[in-house]
Amino acid sequence: MFSADRVGGWKNHYDRMLRWQRRAIDAGKDLPRTDFNDTLDIALAYFIWSHSLRDWIIKDGAITSAEIDNNLSRYPVWQIVRDVANRSKHLKLTQNPKDADWFVRREYDSFSIVLEGRERHHINLFFDGKKHRLTDVILESSEMWKEILLNQKMLG
Repeated sequence: MFSADRVGGWKNHYDRMLRWQRRAIDAGKDLPRTDFNDTLDIALAYFIWSHSLRDWIIKDGAITSAEIDNNLSRYPVWQIVRDVANRSKHLKLTQNPKDADWFVRREYDSFSIVLEGRERHHINLFFDGKKHRLTDVILESSEMWKEILLNQKMLG
């Protein structure tokens, strides 16, 4: 049976992931006008879609799990994507997480009033002892997928 979510296989899923990426970046750039919880929800949804792209590629027969895992292992951001997506889905991480206790916090940008003439906040992800701007991690993980798919000649 045909279903809109399955038409186009992994490529459709990749495009859907990119739409979640745009939503997450747009929401993250407009804090505090965008509600913090809405922004976080959208970002977590992005990570779930980004992580599940691996399974779609494998199950669609595009490349093997060994090939995709070999490619993903070259990107440190994959560990973040994996742990954030899995904890968002399962609450507790049990299968060799890099950082099962990652956390997210809002940060007030004290210079934005002077530089931009408006208040601005950022969402930071603290992962493996390092502070990351959440929007930067989203962009980096999206770029990871683009590089992998281009290298595999899966994108034109």
